[in-house]
Amino acid sequence: MKIAFIENRYKTYFWDAVATEMLRLGHEVIWVVQNPLFVPNTGRSYVIPFPNSAQKSTIQSSELEFVRRADRNINYFGGNDRHYKYYQQEIDKWLDSELPDLIIGESTLFHELMVIAWCQRHSRPFLHPSMPGYPGGRYSMYTGNTKVPVGKNPNIPTDEDCLKLAEAIRKRERIPDYMQPLALKDPSRTLSRPGTFGNKLAIMRGYLRGERFNTPSPWRKWILDNQVRSRINEWKQLANKRPTTLLKSRVLLYPLQMQPEANIDVWGQTYQNQAKLVTELADSLPEGWHLRVKANPKAKYELSKELLKVLSNHPKVYPVPLEMSMADVMSETDLVCTVTGTVAVECFLSGKPLVQLGPGIVNDGPGCTQMCSPGQIAGVAKIVEQGNFPIASDMQRVTLVRLLYATTFPGKISDPMNLPAVLDGDNVTKVAATLVEVGHSCV
Repeated sequence: MKIAFIENRYKTYFWDAVATEMLRLGHEVIWVVQNPLFVPNTGRSYVIPFPNSAQKSTIQSSELEFVRRADRNINYFGGNDRHYKYYQQEIDKWLDSELPDLIIGESTLFHELMVIAWCQRHSRPFLHPSMPGYPGGRYSMYTGNTKVPVGKNPNIPTDEDCLKLAEAIRKRERIPDYMQPLALKDPSRTLSRPGTFGNKLAIMRGYLRGERFNTPSPWRKWILDNQVRSRINEWKQLANKRPTTLLKSRVLLYPLQMQPEANIDVWGQTYQNQAKLVTELADSLPEGWHLRVKANPKAKYELSKELLKVLSNHPKVYPVPLEMSMADVMSETDLVCTVTGTVAVECFLSGKPLVQLGPGIVNDGPGCTQMCSPGQIAGVAKIVEQGNFPIASDMQRVTLVRLLYATTFPGKISDPMNLPAVLDGDNVTKVAATLVEVGHSCV
């Protein structure tokens, strides 16, 4: 097969290792590179030159509206879309000439989403390998810009083991991989830790060379990071003003999803304005209910001034204290709402009533109500009040765990900066072999 990889900053180092193994297996490897700071060592790369001012124009393609709404440079970094037409032409020209059989990348950055648009027009498979929260140490392969898994893993644990995992998740003895703290000292680390001077210097080099389309200016990044710290402090102050009237009312919990991230900016794009979503949920709650909002443990730009205003002014909205554990929050919660969060799996397996707005592994039925709009929360809240919300049985819990295994494969997917272990030789070999196997089935 001819396999194309899409450069994604530090993730490229991992893809490069996987590509080396694919070359060894006899496949051809090509690359689309947007940031020349991350040119891979394997295969043939097309490094797209940065556009000059004459090559920039206003957006003209309607199919790129989805890209625009997902673009972190526009949503958070003050960028625009005047480079879109140029990049779409360059990407299309390269892929039209190469016609790869399989494309591998993420569905996060604007140039990756443009590649996905090309794949959709030409009916070529685009695989986005990604590690979901559970069952742990495994990854799914999503197709295009969706959260639809492809490929099937035949190795499923026994029902007894599946129930044990469900119980471990219910008791919070098992937590998602992304919640694990980074080791301070890791002998396998070859890249600077995120946020270190070396990491910031590398990003600055790319910016100075002209990468202004996925990378904010250092000044803009400094302002944004300071805003996050300031808003966390404001959150703490608001959480200390807990109205006593809320203690007697029922609780809808909404855990914020981190932004920028594909989970909500791409897969749950309809609800990416979380301040608006929180307002709509709270406005729709019946009397005797209030909405608690829990910050993401790795809070970023979802902590907008609009959200803090809602937390401060809406009589039915209350921010959960940052020091309060998820276990303690859940013990006081009657109903949980998420767009695409991992909390959906946790609620389903824990017997906690759940409503979901976006796509996910948890289906509509006992244990979860799939809502089409936030306004439907009132009806679900009434059902919970009456004690009539259907909870998943043990067999249904086992079925979900079996599905988690069936739609995931053993291995780790990440950039080596955040998870150095992905470059372990055995992991690279396993991931490459599985990508090829699933890729063959999609071609």
